[in-house]
Amino acid sequence: MKAFRILKNAVATAGLLAMIATPAALLAQDTSQSNPQDQAASTQPGHRHGDELAKLNLTDEQKAQVKKIHENMRAQMDAVKNDTTLTAEQKQAKMKELHKSSHEQVKQLLTPEQRQQLKADEKERKAEKQQSGQTAAPQQ
Repeated sequence: MKAFRILKNAVATAGLLAMIATPAALLAQDTSQSNPQDQAASTQPGHRHGDELAKLNLTDEQKAQVKKIHENMRAQMDAVKNDTTLTAEQKQAKMKELHKSSHEQVKQLLTPEQRQQLKADEKERKAEKQQSGQTAAPQQ
């Protein structure tokens, strides 16, 4: 049961950071060349975090730094995945720690106002997740 909880937390953290990393990389690209189809895709379900990053109004420098942090994290995660000396639980724990570390690094780049907005967005996303989980869960 403890392993399941660790796995669940690792997956949730991985999802959060993946949502942060992908839109950040996209936002770092020149937006003047984006087409309407790409903009429509970013507003579809599953792309909410891109909207949240847009709400933060990251500067070009912040976008570049976020991209660098996530590239570094991905490289480290690839190394963990390919490390045959680690057990599955050890890999999960290391991945969770990498996610947590990169999330903290990104938060350190943000202004106090951006951190406040990110915190509010995370709370909202958590509430939505709990609400959807409660409606989907069978009653006992």
